[in-house]
Amino acid sequence: MKKGFMFKSTRVVVVLGLSVAIAVLLITLRPKAERQVKTETGRLVEVLSVKSEDLNMIIDGYGTVKPRETLKLVAEVRGQIVDIHSSFKEGSFIKKGVALIKIDPRTYRLEVDRQKIQIKQTEAEMKKLRQNIKNLDASIEISKADTALARADFSRLKKLSIRNVVSQTTLDQAEQRYLSSLERLQGLKNQLALTGPLKEQLKAQLDMGKVMLRQAKLDLEKTGIIAPFDGWVLQKDIEKGRHVSAGQYMGSIYKDGALDIEVSIPAKDFKWFATDLNQDAMPDAEIIFRDNSSPHKWKGWVARIKAQMNEKTRTLPVVVEIDRNSIKDKIKSGIQLRPGMFVTILIKGKKIKQVFVLPRHVVHAGDVVYVMTDNRLQIRPVNILRRFKDSVFINKGLSDGELVIKSPLSGAVDGMKVRINETIQPQIHTDLSATARHERAGERR
Repeated sequence: MKKGFMFKSTRVVVVLGLSVAIAVLLITLRPKAERQVKTETGRLVEVLSVKSEDLNMIIDGYGTVKPRETLKLVAEVRGQIVDIHSSFKEGSFIKKGVALIKIDPRTYRLEVDRQKIQIKQTEAEMKKLRQNIKNLDASIEISKADTALARADFSRLKKLSIRNVVSQTTLDQAEQRYLSSLERLQGLKNQLALTGPLKEQLKAQLDMGKVMLRQAKLDLEKTGIIAPFDGWVLQKDIEKGRHVSAGQYMGSIYKDGALDIEVSIPAKDFKWFATDLNQDAMPDAEIIFRDNSSPHKWKGWVARIKAQMNEKTRTLPVVVEIDRNSIKDKIKSGIQLRPGMFVTILIKGKKIKQVFVLPRHVVHAGDVVYVMTDNRLQIRPVNILRRFKDSVFINKGLSDGELVIKSPLSGAVDGMKVRINETIQPQIHTDLSATARHERAGERR
């Protein structure tokens, strides 16, 4: 057993010796490491080439579409509803001149006839009065002649009585006849004088009859509710056979194509309105309605700016009028702009020259951008004219053609080396007009 143990120990020693010899040989024959100098290539970045533009500021807001002309249909006379036009339904289109609602007109026709008869009666009385006046004039002339004869006879007998040719009795009788003729003449004159007030009374009665006739005809016209314009039915609140009283609400309609939107503009956006606003040159506007498919757009303009700010929200109400032709064009394509729709408004503001429009994320804290110059990063302070949704408007600090770094860089320092990602070409940030970029920003919002 001792011999076997010694044999195994000897073999282990031999193996270890060979291993040490091989290790020493490998270390001795290994190639020497060459020292390499590290080349600084810079961090990969994406850039965009900037170009200034002359563009109009966009003032955005939201509002609800409302009819400019809404007509509430109210019964002006009482009666039973005998007919309702088939187009008088909520949401239906109505043509100008259509009789939407008809109240039973029979009672009002009878009133018209009664007033006509009353006028004829008054005219007959006036004709009779005129004839009476003529008769009185003739009677007065006869009475005057009779009085003249009686007076002459009385004067003649009075002269004869002085010479005692006639008796006193005859003279007294002549005098009595003269006085009686004077009394008849005065009575006729009194009757003629009374015809003046009677004539005025009949004339006033005739005028009143004509007024009442016009009133009766007007009431008859009011039995039919006529559409004064082409429009749409907002509400219907009446049914055929129902009795209505004067002043009762029956529904409402609004004028076709006459739609407005009131937009509340924050105080911070007042400065972007043009300073030379006047009624003949109000700024254009674009109305956008978004549904589940795509945005629908209409043209419009600022109709008026209200005189007083909202004290609670500190905003200025601006009324935007929607272009009638734009509404009709959209209807032809199957899209109807209706009251109650919540829309976005983009108002064309004042024009700013030489402004750069950049994505908001390329402007860093402290209002600086990273500009690539000779493969070096330069931290450039810029003047921010306006921040609008995802865009930033810069009017100082950049020049046309400069490359602005849009890649996020942590630990960026002025002068650090950078290089453009060769797989991505530099973008020129002038592919969209300001209005289009604003709209896109609004759609993303």
